[in-house]
Amino acid sequence: MERVRATVALDCPQGDAERLLPAVFEARRDGDGVVRLPLHVPLADFGLPIGVQLERGVDARIMRTRDEQNLNDVYAVEWTPTGGGPFPDLHGRLILWSEDDPSCSYLELDGTYEPPLGTVVGAAFDATIGHLIAERTAKVLLDDIADAISALRAADRV
Repeated sequence: MERVRATVALDCPQGDAERLLPAVFEARRDGDGVVRLPLHVPLADFGLPIGVQLERGVDARIMRTRDEQNLNDVYAVEWTPTGGGPFPDLHGRLILWSEDDPSCSYLELDGTYEPPLGTVVGAAFDATIGHLIAERTAKVLLDDIADAISALRAADRV
């Protein structure tokens, strides 16, 4: 089991993020009730030509709850790549939190996955580049969610 973590700063107070994050997920929910999240990572980050990226959709199950101290919203998240393939499932959580500055908050993804392609081949791939792809993909996903929250917040002010 490998762990992946990523955090992104949100340009809004935690209360606004808590109110808007469910709307971000609802906008991505299909007719079957499944949240579809597009995952992508620019491969330029790994020395490949600019404009080339790895993309894969995932079917996500997201459930809102609270953390152990009942201080922060937590979203239990599990996803499986749409259509299967040699991509890992992820089990984890999304956490909204803030620190001293009440005008901003943070969204964190903390999850685990099994490297794809079997134990030996998958472990070798994960050790060389797979884990870097997982970390970068998580960061890009959080950036996309942060952008969606900003757009919803801006629409609220109109």
